[in-house]
Amino acid sequence: MHRPVVHRRVYADELVAHNGAILVGGELLADGVGAATVTIRDGLNTDAGAVFTFTAATSSYDRQNFPNPIPMRSGLYVDLGSNVSHFILYFILPGAEDI
Repeated sequence: MHRPVVHRRVYADELVAHNGAILVGGELLADGVGAATVTIRDGLNTDAGAVFTFTAATSSYDRQNFPNPIPMRSGLYVDLGSNVSHFILYFILPGAEDI
């Protein structure tokens, strides 16, 4: 069954999905103060293992679209670093058969 890709703008550290999800991509824009990072974690909080880290130099962006989406089995947690102007996450909320 096909499920739509959804997006969410993340403003602070956030648990986006409690029961897993499929990571499709994201877009990070750094502010004019310094470089920025956003770490995506497979779990419920910052103790979860890092799956991918977006990085952007001052006043630039890092946009990633994964050709092979990444299954997040334990949860989908977004860990924002400093100097983030905006971060948009693209993901699929799957059914149990997808994870």
